[in-house]
Amino acid sequence: MTFNIHHGEGLDGRVNIQRIADLIQNAKADVIALQEVDRYRWRSGYVDQAKELAELLGMDMRFAPSLAYTGGQYGNAILSRYPIEDSSYTLLPGNKETRSLLEVKIKVGSEPVRIADTHLGLSKEDRSVQLARISEKVANYDDPLVVAGDFNMELDSFPFKLEPTQLTNVPLRDDVKSTFVDGKRIDHIFTNRKNVQSSWAIPTIFSDHFPVITLIRLGSSVRV
Repeated sequence: MTFNIHHGEGLDGRVNIQRIADLIQNAKADVIALQEVDRYRWRSGYVDQAKELAELLGMDMRFAPSLAYTGGQYGNAILSRYPIEDSSYTLLPGNKETRSLLEVKIKVGSEPVRIADTHLGLSKEDRSVQLARISEKVANYDDPLVVAGDFNMELDSFPFKLEPTQLTNVPLRDDVKSTFVDGKRIDHIFTNRKNVQSSWAIPTIFSDHFPVITLIRLGSSVRV
């Protein structure tokens, strides 16, 4: 799953991490790429949202700050039911504000899987530079790879295809075509696996984005 949680604030103006956790739990997601996650910020009650979600769901977690403030941080997080064996993050350049790419390696059964989570900038110029940097970072992985996040643009607006990484976009089913409150599809899942059917969005008022989820079959009988 990829889910921009809008620091836990829903369309009703309430900040509520418990209902975000309940949504993830009900969706039976095993690996979740989160964006717009707060740590110790006043607007979200000075809590470590990534840690709180991990504890509520009984998952392993890694966090990557994109921005640091006098009080707290803001960035991306990955939750996983499978143990996270390794992690790293890269700050992505941006004229408006820095963004980040969080990468983790998990082990599903005996198979290593790479997960990368990002949230691209608001300007076309920033997104182009950030996407190029991401493409460089993940180009050499032979393991099963998933790149997910809020790309802040629809697929036909990408400045270039992610061909160097041999990644393909997981198509969104027709029943819910948007992932953002304005009706656009800007949250995406890419993978180097070839046997992926589709992804689907889950309508909710818990954020200004809808979570997007897919099933990716690996070479063995295990799933992620």
